[in-house]
Order: sequence, then structure tokens, then C-alpha cells
Amino acid sequence: MNLHVSPLSRRSLSGNTLVMVVVIGGVMTLTIASTLALSSASLRSAHGRADWNAAFFHAENALQWAAQGISDSSPASVSNFYSTADGTLSLPYMAAARADANSGFRNAWVRVVSTNASLPNVYLVEASARVGDKVRTIQAVVSKSPPSQIFDYEYFLNNWGWWWGNSITGNGGNRANWDFDFRSNPTVNGLILANGNITASGVPVNQLAQNPPFSGQAGNDPVDLAHMGVPRLPMPNLKDLSYYETKALADATTNGLWVGGTQVVAGVHKDVAQPGLYLVGTDSQPIVISNTVVVEGDVVIQGKMTGHGTLYVGGNLYISGNLTYKNGPDWSTPPETMTTAQRDQWVINNQNKDLIGLAVRGSILGGDVTSSDWKSWCFDSAAWGLSTVGDETHLGADGIANTGDDNIPFLHADGTYSTGYDADGDGVIEGNFNYDTQLNMTSARAAKIAGYPAASDGSPVPYNTVASNYMNLLDAIFYTNHAAAMRLAAANAVFHGVLVSRNEAIVFDSSCVFNYDSRVHSRYNNDPNRFVDLGLPVAGTLRLDKFAELPPDSSNL
Repeated sequence: MNLHVSPLSRRSLSGNTLVMVVVIGGVMTLTIASTLALSSASLRSAHGRADWNAAFFHAENALQWAAQGISDSSPASVSNFYSTADGTLSLPYMAAARADANSGFRNAWVRVVSTNASLPNVYLVEASARVGDKVRTIQAVVSKSPPSQIFDYEYFLNNWGWWWGNSITGNGGNRANWDFDFRSNPTVNGLILANGNITASGVPVNQLAQNPPFSGQAGNDPVDLAHMGVPRLPMPNLKDLSYYETKALADATTNGLWVGGTQVVAGVHKDVAQPGLYLVGTDSQPIVISNTVVVEGDVVIQGKMTGHGTLYVGGNLYISGNLTYKNGPDWSTPPETMTTAQRDQWVINNQNKDLIGLAVRGSILGGDVTSSDWKSWCFDSAAWGLSTVGDETHLGADGIANTGDDNIPFLHADGTYSTGYDADGDGVIEGNFNYDTQLNMTSARAAKIAGYPAASDGSPVPYNTVASNYMNLLDAIFYTNHAAAMRLAAANAVFHGVLVSRNEAIVFDSSCVFNYDSRVHSRYNNDPNRFVDLGLPVAGTLRLDKFAELPPDSSNL
């Protein structure tokens, strides 16, 4: 049998095969094209991500360049706008990248703005960079010689913090550079931070397994608000007051101290015979402190104060009675218990109210230090008195007195090996406090204080005639890297401001309340114009605050 295939059928089969080849080819072409397109898109996306990251890197470097210029007092702190396009942003690697067409780097700029003439050390710095078609813009507040971060807390102890008593209330953050001990359930409305442990009667607290030894906001949320093992914050060093004296003498007409309308100090009080100063303020004749003022000796002070500024004391600060603001803020609702928006508004409302810092090279001593009541409570007490603290000659590696490693030599950062440790950072390894030579107001000490009341024979009157333990009200930002010891015998003591010290022996009656002054830490706000610059002690040369990324600003790029 002959099998016959017609030409028409053969042609049809060939045509179908051709169509199939064309279709398959087309599908392959589309597939290859899609794959190539997808690969190209992925490559572009990868390049875009790399450019996006690189733009941020360059903007950040520009901002850091400007910050360094501010620190060095170079033209970057004086002029306003710097750019790689005109060579004023002089980072060598940027110039090289801009000259290399393959780098993708187009340009970068940075703008430095001093937004408030009354805050000459605070700058708003904005930087922007372009790589390829990607632009990143960032901003930060840069502060030159900023106040130490220890002032961000109402109560800061460079040694062992202790709150013993259910009648203690703190409205604000608290921090210790070692352990922080609590007894009898005090109230803490704010942070608790300890470089060592948070303890209950000396026993470390397990926040996940036991009730906290404090109440208030921190007691209700100890996991969020109470933290152990946080970094130590360095204390300012007031051994040499020359930096602050230079500031004070820069303009003695605005940097000074008055009592009523009489100027007592123009910038710095220097007197070899009487380096100290006796100050009493009243409602009609308040103590006026403006900007930075230095008194090289002891200061005895009480009464009403007014103004904005910080008084640096080269000796001890003796607070001989209540010390309060004449025109202080309204504390009826403590600002640290408010919402963020309410606290911001409180800062704005009270920017021009009295705010004064008292920074002391020696110790801060409240009450009549010559009385047996003061000495027995603040100095002699075996549990907390100054008679058993202050010795830096055998602290051991942790720097805490009376712990198991005392008298054990250890290696210091400078390569020396001993049991001594300069815990207060003043450059001297000291022994325990000595009541007679360091604290007591003797007639010899009083004779070196200008304005101190004198008897008819010209000798200084006894200190108990000008000072009293019957006190309980203190308004100020108090700082010392030695001791803060006070006998507050009038009931219900109240602190408005900040208390910073290395050792603390404050003994009160009935109750004690600490209200943090939120104006001191007004840096929490993004607006530099809200900052209140008191010229407080510094512990570093530069700080970047409120770092943020802004919408891309492609102008000048």
C-alpha cells in the first residue's frame, strides 16, 4: 500500500513548525529581555542603595567636620555655609571623590548657625550630600564646652547613692556612679541609674523576681525606669578655676554679683587676705548673680537670690539658712511629673525666672557646722557620716570605700600600681574628711571671709550667731565633687533644682522632696533657643545633641 502525503499537508506541517519556532523564540526573547531588565533593575536598586548609604556617610562626615571646627574655634564656628563645590568644605577625600567621575559623589555642604546671641556656644548644624541621584540631609545641635551630663539628674552621686526613708520623694531622674541603695520605700518619679547595683539595704535587687524597694513611677515600672550597670559619667574637675575665671573676666560688667543695687564682685573676687565672701539676701536686697562669677575662697550664703548664672566657689560653700529664689518658677506641679508637651511649656513659661548654679571646689555644708547637732548627725554617724568617707588612699579597683577589695593594689590607667584612686577626679588622692581643718567654721576661717560680721573688738562673731540648723528650703543647682552635708532641722525639706556631689550626708526632719528643674536639661527639646545656658561646670569640649535626619535638601547640590 502506498502512503501518500499531499503537498498541502506537508506545507501545513512545515508552517506549523515554523510558527512553533517563532513562538518559542519570541518567548525566549521576552524571557531573556525580562531577565535582563530584572537584572538591570536589581543592579540599579543595588547601586541606589549604595548611593543612599554613601550620601548619608558623606553628610555625617560634613557635620562632624563642622563640629570639629566649632571645637577648634576655626572659621567653621564663625562663618555660615561650607561646600565642596567652592572648596570651603575642606575634607580631602571629598575633593578627590568629586574629581573622580566614577565615584558618584556630586557635592556636599554644611551650614553652621548660631541661633541665639545669648547662647554663643550652641549651634544648629545641618549637612547634606548627593551621591548619584540620592540626597541625604541631617541635623544636630552642637554645644561647645557643654555642661556636664551629670546635671541631667536631680540627684547625682559620684560615689554610693542612698535614699533611706519612706518620706523621701524625688520628681526627676537619679543616678550614681557606683551602687544606689534604697530603704523603707521612698517615692521615685523618674529614672534610677546605677553604675553598680540598685540595692535594697545593701542587697542587689532582682527587678524581675521581687518587688522594687521604691514606689512612684519607678516602682510601677522598674524594668523600664531602673537600670544597673550603666556607664560612669565623668565629674567636672574644679581644681583649677582658671577657665571659669577667664569667662568671668571677659565682661566684668555683665559677669558679676550684687547685693541689691551694690556690685560686690566684678567677674572674680580676688583678695589674698580675704578671698572669701559673706552674703545675705532679702526680698528688698536680694543676692544677684549674673552669668559666670568666681569667688576664690569660702562663701557663706543665705536668703533670697535672683538672676541667671553660676557662682564658682574656690573653698567651701556654707549655707547658713534657707536659700531661695526671689522670682522662682511655680512648683505646684513638678515639671518632671508632667507630659512632655506640658513640660516643654513649663520650660518656656519659666525661661526668665531665677535659675542659679553654685559650683563648689570644696564641700557644700548646710546648717550650723559648729553645733553638736550638726556634727553628730552629719560627721560622726558611723552609717553615713563624713568621718568615715572620703579616703582615697586604699579604695581598691572599684573606688568604693569599705568593700572587700580595700587595700588590694591594682593597675591604674597611667601604669602605676597602688591601692590609691582619685575617685573625685581632682588630681589629689585624699584621706578621710577632717572636721577641724576642712569643715568647721573656725574664727581663723571666718577672718578670711570679706563681709563676715565682726564683734566690737573686730574679731569674727561665732558662727552659731549667723547660722542655724533650722532650715529646710533650698533653690539652686548645687555642685561639688566632694561632700554635700546638711542638717535640715526644720520639718519638710524641699530642694528645687539639682544636687550633685561625691559623698552626701543630708539629714532632714519629717520629709524631703527633690524637684528637678527641667530648665537645666532643656536640651531635650529640638529648639536651641529654649536652652538655658548657666555656664555650669564642663566635663568635655564638645557634644552633639538631638541628631536627626531631615527631608532631602538638594539645594546647592
